[in-house]
Amino acid sequence: MTSIELLPQCLFNQIALELDVADLRAVILTSRRLHTLAICDELWFGKIVEDFGDRDLIVDLLTDAGVDIAEHVNTSTQLAPWKLQQQNHDNSHTGIECYRKRFVRVFPASEDDRLNYAKESEVEIDEVKMMLRDGPNTNTEVFVEAAYRLMLVQEYFPVSAECYYLWALICYMQNALSPSTALLEIGHGLNSEFLPIRELMIEVQSMKEGVHGTNGEAPLLDSTCSRPSAQLARALAIIFQRLDRDRDGVLSASELAGMVKITNGQPAPSAMVTQIINAFGGQIQTPGGRRVTGWNLGSLTSFFVAQTMQDPRETRQDLAKFGFDPHTLQSN
Repeated sequence: MTSIELLPQCLFNQIALELDVADLRAVILTSRRLHTLAICDELWFGKIVEDFGDRDLIVDLLTDAGVDIAEHVNTSTQLAPWKLQQQNHDNSHTGIECYRKRFVRVFPASEDDRLNYAKESEVEIDEVKMMLRDGPNTNTEVFVEAAYRLMLVQEYFPVSAECYYLWALICYMQNALSPSTALLEIGHGLNSEFLPIRELMIEVQSMKEGVHGTNGEAPLLDSTCSRPSAQLARALAIIFQRLDRDRDGVLSASELAGMVKITNGQPAPSAMVTQIINAFGGQIQTPGGRRVTGWNLGSLTSFFVAQTMQDPRETRQDLAKFGFDPHTLQSN
C-alpha cells in the first residue's frame, strides 16, 4: 500500500481538491483503496465549491445585507445540488453525480447549448439591471428576486464577474458595506479588468472611510453600518436634549424646524418638517401620556444613520453646527 493510500480521508481531500477532474478520475482507477478515498461525497462537494464558487458564502453575504434568498436557492429545481445536506436516499445526489450535473452545465458538450446558455444569461442579466433601476429605493422583495436570478446565471457561468458585481451592488444599495466588499473581492479575483467592479470598489471604500473615519477621526457608525457608533450616539443624545426645549421627550414640529434651521441656516418650510416627521417619526407618546407628533431619540438616530450612509461629511458638518468637533465628535 502506497503512502497516499494510508492517508486519512480529510488529508486526502485536501490534496485531491488541488487536482483537476481528469487526474481524479485516474486516481479512482488506480486501486480499490484510492477508489474509496476518491469517491467520497465530501470531497466532491468540496470540489464543487473549489471549481464553481461557494454558493453558501454568497447566500450568507446576501443574508447579512438583508437580502435572504436561502429559501429560493435551497428549494430551487433549477440549481444542481451542491452540498451534503441535499443528498437523498436513492443516491442520485452523490458527490460525483452532483459535480457531474454542474460540470455539464458549465461545460456543455455542444456549441449550440453554450450559445443558448449565453443568450439566456444575457437576457437574465439585463432584466436584473432593470429590476435595480430604482437604486436604494428598490423594494426588498425585488432585491431578493434579482439576487436569485443572478444565482441562475452563475449556475452556468461561475466565473461571471458581472454576477458578483450586481450582488455587491445590491448589498451596497442596502448599505451593507462589508458584504458588498467581500463580493467585490471575489469578482475582482475572477476578472481584475472588469471596470464596474473597480469603480464600485472605489466607491465602497470611500464610503467606508467616511463612515468609519480616517486619520484618527471617530467613527460615525458601528461595524455593521446599521447603528451609530458610541461617539455619535452620545452626541445625538446631547443634541436631542438641547432641541427638546419643553423636556417632554419628543421633538415637536416647531423643535424640528429649529433643528433644520441650525443645520441648513434658514427656516424650514412646514411641508419639509411634515415630510421628515413622517419619514422617521409620527405619533410619539410622552412620558406623561400625551401623544405628540414628532421624533423621539430613536427617530433622530435613524435620521442621522440614514444621512451618514448617503453623505458622511454632511453628518460631520451638522455635528459641527451643534458645537461638536467633527473629528472627535466631542462637544467643544
